[in-house]
Amino acid sequence: MKFIGFFEYCAEDADKVIEKFKQISAERQKGTERFAKMIFGPFNFSGETKGFGIVETDDPDKLSNIGIFYLPEVKCNFLPIEDSSKTIELYLKMKKA
Repeated sequence: MKFIGFFEYCAEDADKVIEKFKQISAERQKGTERFAKMIFGPFNFSGETKGFGIVETDDPDKLSNIGIFYLPEVKCNFLPIEDSSKTIELYLKMKKA
């Protein structure tokens, strides 16, 4: 399943956040499966200390692991996303029922 993850941090914590980002990136490159797989991003909103990325996992604990890893400097929020064509297909099926 895919999730969009939003993140936000205080500018004063930027150095700590960068260091944690380097650590989690290195873990993912090693093939560690503790964290959800990053499939798009992460991206910062221009000039701001917040942004988003798209991750993929079937294990909700891997989302929690990301949030816990970045504590206390970063606030993370993950929302499930799906392909619009799938949503339309489900809607049309429900409408017929």
